[in-house]
Amino acid sequence: MTKLLLTSAAAACLANACAAADLTPPPKTDAKGWIVTVSVIGAVRPSFPGSSQMRPYPFPAVSFRRVGEPETFSTPDEGFGLDVLDVGYVKAGPVANFVFERGRRPELFGLHTVGLTHEIGGFVEAYPLDHFRVRAEMRQGIDGHKGFVAAFYADAYETLGAFRLSVGPRLNFGDNTYANSFFSVTPFEALLNGRLTPYQATGGFTAAGGMATARYDINDLTSVSVYGGGQRLLGSVGSSPIPNIVGSRNQFNAGLAVSRSFVVNPAAFLPNLF
Repeated sequence: MTKLLLTSAAAACLANACAAADLTPPPKTDAKGWIVTVSVIGAVRPSFPGSSQMRPYPFPAVSFRRVGEPETFSTPDEGFGLDVLDVGYVKAGPVANFVFERGRRPELFGLHTVGLTHEIGGFVEAYPLDHFRVRAEMRQGIDGHKGFVAAFYADAYETLGAFRLSVGPRLNFGDNTYANSFFSVTPFEALLNGRLTPYQATGGFTAAGGMATARYDINDLTSVSVYGGGQRLLGSVGSSPIPNIVGSRNQFNAGLAVSRSFVVNPAAFLPNLF
């Protein structure tokens, strides 16, 4: 299953396309087409890395797979990836993510801002055991913090009737550029701020924690998911005065998603092309 982040305009386009298509429930046969799952997600997460304040944000997402292809496991905190290599127990492909901007806030008076960051890179995941997945993502910030980051996931999951439950640890890495963007304080910035002390952050493992999810399938078409997790800042970034004086080393996130699935068969409305 592939997950892609959509803007509001893209979501509207998808809705129009689906309206024009022959949309039917996912069949239990070998019918042709794609199973498209559209999700509306409401979540809360720290306003910026190291913040103690939570920020709500809604966003749409879409996943798709061919009819007859089994649904693969995924979690809401992973990047938005595209499987280009799939050999059963190993998958790999490009991945993208974003990080909120760090704007001008009272507690950060005098500090430099960090713009909204779009991160692109690649991922690889494997299923060494039944109901167990490991995943690694490597991403480069093309704007905003402009650093290199990596995220490591391990999840055990199980389906119990209409419920699917999962839980697992998380570990994050960031290079010097990433650490400096969010956690360093220059002497001049410290002088302007008055509360923070000068500090030079360096890269390394930046956070460790875990994530748990629960999904309930209302029927073959609709599901509701909830998730929550937390991480604690580590190493040099965890020792920064930003999380320790005006923010928090403990970083939490949670969300609720409602998903609806359709079957889109292009041949049904573009017969001359298929």
